Amino acid sequence: MSKEAVITGIGVITPAGVGKADFWQGMVSGQSFLSPITSFDTARYTSKIGGAIKDFDPASLLDPRIMVQTDRWTQFDMISAKQAIDDAGVQIRDEDPTRVGAVFAAGTGGNEYGQRQLHICSSQGPKHVSVYLSIAWFYAASIGQVSISNAIRGYGRNICAEAAGGPIALGHAAKTIAQSTCDVVIVGGCEAPLTPYTFASHQASGLMSPENGDHPYRPFDATRQGTVAGEGGASFCVESKEHAQRRNAHIYGEIAGWGQSFDGVQTREPAADGKEYARAIEQALKMAQLQPTDIDWILCDGLGTQQGDKAEARALQAVFGDALASIPASAPKSMIGRLFNGGSTVDVAAALLGMQTDTVLPTVGFTQPDAECPLDCVPNQVRTKQIRHVLVGARGFGGYNSAIILKRPF
Repeated sequence: MSKEAVITGIGVITPAGVGKADFWQGMVSGQSFLSPITSFDTARYTSKIGGAIKDFDPASLLDPRIMVQTDRWTQFDMISAKQAIDDAGVQIRDEDPTRVGAVFAAGTGGNEYGQRQLHICSSQGPKHVSVYLSIAWFYAASIGQVSISNAIRGYGRNICAEAAGGPIALGHAAKTIAQSTCDVVIVGGCEAPLTPYTFASHQASGLMSPENGDHPYRPFDATRQGTVAGEGGASFCVESKEHAQRRNAHIYGEIAGWGQSFDGVQTREPAADGKEYARAIEQALKMAQLQPTDIDWILCDGLGTQQGDKAEARALQAVFGDALASIPASAPKSMIGRLFNGGSTVDVAAALLGMQTDTVLPTVGFTQPDAECPLDCVPNQVRTKQIRHVLVGARGFGGYNSAIILKRPF
């Protein structure tokens, strides 16, 4: 890359907290924010636990005219993007609008809105369906609404790679800055899967945890039984380093390298050998011009299934070898659930805040090591360590793999 891309603003909405301060306070507590789902009747569902965002009212933050035409997922993206822009202190309307871009990762789209309108169509007839249905559940709804509300007219791209989308979106933002296409890029990715139809779809995958106790989602633990759905995500303001320094902005970290790959096999879970996931990580290391021993913390994908976690451990062993034993490799999403498309963006937010405070977040609920997952997964409580470089790994259903390396500003 000829020009460095740096992150100057963070916006985050999760079960652990809304806004970077509350989010970080919740995450360093090491407690679980998973609880019984109350937004719909789970009596006929095997899984009944989720990572729900509580005490959060989008209507208090968005125009009522926007509320009626957007799904909860898009509302998360719009609000977290506004948080990131405000945190960065950048005045987008004072910039050349053609040099401000937006890259968003999208998952399943506006499912709550879509399910509600389809029910209206079935029960009352098509004339009663909202005209906004045509855009509200479309996977590009968020990037459109964020761009319109912030007068962004430059480069735009929507990434559809399920849970692997966050690092890919940030990588594309860094690329546009390296190529001098943009000075500022707003990047985000959220998900709102706690709705009957979407939850049923995820449960049909067979990967959801059937447990309903205190820690139903415990990646890398020998007794793990699956993943737990959560809602939320994060957004970022990414700038060229030159642009950020010119306005004396606070820099959380630099996007040092990124990579992506695809398993190319038909399987319910990530490919068992982890080879393509390892290749994405190796791409990120090569671009960052770093050795595996330069990484101080790995934020794992942490699917939480027996085979999925073993595959991730194999990928990390292939890349890091003997050095893996001395690198913390945790799955903080064990506290808030797997946010699917929003999970990797939240991991990036955690990585940036961890670098600021030299704090490694834990994997909670971990009590029984698995010999086939020989990772230092930082069980149950935070750890203090000097952090210069962080690797965030992510995998999406269908075979998507991605990785990003963040560098602490010196």
